[in-house]
Amino acid sequence: MTARAETAVTIAPLELPFAGPPAVAAARPGGAAVLALAASDTAGRLAGVVAGRQRRSAALVRLTAWQAQAGCAAALAAAFEEAARAAGAVALRAGDDMPEAIAAFALTPTGRGYAQRWLGAALDGDPGIGAFVQTTGFTCGPAALAMALQPEVTRGDEIALWREATTVIGLTGPGGCDPYGLALAAARRAGSVTLYIDTEEPVLLDRADTAEKRDLMRFVQAEFKAAAQQAITVVPRALTPQEMQAAVAGGARVLLLVDQCHTHDHAAPHWLLLHAVAGDVFLVNDPWCETEDGEIPADCDCLPLRAASLQAMARYGEPPYRAAIVLQQPTGKVEGAEYLRPYR
Repeated sequence: MTARAETAVTIAPLELPFAGPPAVAAARPGGAAVLALAASDTAGRLAGVVAGRQRRSAALVRLTAWQAQAGCAAALAAAFEEAARAAGAVALRAGDDMPEAIAAFALTPTGRGYAQRWLGAALDGDPGIGAFVQTTGFTCGPAALAMALQPEVTRGDEIALWREATTVIGLTGPGGCDPYGLALAAARRAGSVTLYIDTEEPVLLDRADTAEKRDLMRFVQAEFKAAAQQAITVVPRALTPQEMQAAVAGGARVLLLVDQCHTHDHAAPHWLLLHAVAGDVFLVNDPWCETEDGEIPADCDCLPLRAASLQAMARYGEPPYRAAIVLQQPTGKVEGAEYLRPYR
């Protein structure tokens, strides 16, 4: 790019992939959408480039590339903000390693590794919520629960909860946590826990690839279920959208079982943490970071999702079933030996 500043510019979509600088990759099949614009001066020379990514189902655009001459920066930023709004975004975000973009878009540091600006009314998350990326492919539930319980989460917390709550034997090794086991782990630490689940049948059995594994899963899950029915409130139906809104608005934290195909084009059971809401937008912490699609932790923390998207995501299996764990007063702390304690 030239160093010459221009006051009159033309802004148009950037053809991808763009070799740069700054380099901008095209969207991957089934991955996040890529928004990219270029500014040209009156002589047709490139004067600025901006790009961002929008995770499927998310109402957030994170800036991934920014370079602009002074004369086009304001116009290019305004055009990109308009494109983000048109794509359904309610917030713009950039990692702390992009100071020039943060300044150009007037983003505010959050202290969580990124800066952000709401495109409308602000929706601030609870500072007591942890920020953590699961370290295995099967510990989403424990990671989500740990974030609900405390602001600082370690891998020790994640694994301790997984050892306590797991019931699943995965296709190639260890697996994740069913709603009953995860709810019991939450109940040992939260003031009040309610599990909503709309099936009486064992769940997540599709994650095992042999009859022997499925039989063991049924046995473990039956033990968890019996203990849960004694220790917590189990409601034999789905949590309604109105109940979810009221619970989160009232300060509860919700662990929601979803199908990951809505976020990453890969069908798999997955746990999310919901911890704030305003209108039809929830703030969600997703333990999973899809690094192969260019995600960083800033794509997963305090992620705004619309209620309609969450409702579409919040079912798994065939026939589909739904599960949610509502934590009131989650003031406990993960302890490494918790998995050895009795259920009550």
